[in-house]
Amino acid sequence: MTSGGKIVGEFTKGKVDKLLTPEAAETGNRHRIRHFLENMDAAILEANCEVIGRELPNLDRDSFLRMAVRVAELRADYIRAGMKAAETRHPEAAAVTELIRLRAAYEEMQSVYEAAERVIERGYVKLG
Repeated sequence: MTSGGKIVGEFTKGKVDKLLTPEAAETGNRHRIRHFLENMDAAILEANCEVIGRELPNLDRDSFLRMAVRVAELRADYIRAGMKAAETRHPEAAAVTELIRLRAAYEEMQSVYEAAERVIERGYVKLG
């Protein structure tokens, strides 16, 4: 890996504490810290591009769409089971267990889809 790539775009980090040690508050040290973090961001971007590009060479329109369809199917399965369970005031334990299983499958696949979406948004993979 080479370092020093240019980062284009924006990334907003979470809450950052405003309290600094006297050493970190010094202007020269703040500049060194900022420079270090910018270099780390560039290195992390490059590492993600290299690793994800190598490990997921088939992430393309078709595979991404297939995953989106699976998420939709799992969502429909979960809602369908919920509607069935709602037919009685006190659903059977097996119906509740099935709802839990279906919700977990749906939520996990939704998380995977969001992770893949982030990979694409950040440009970690080359789209064909």
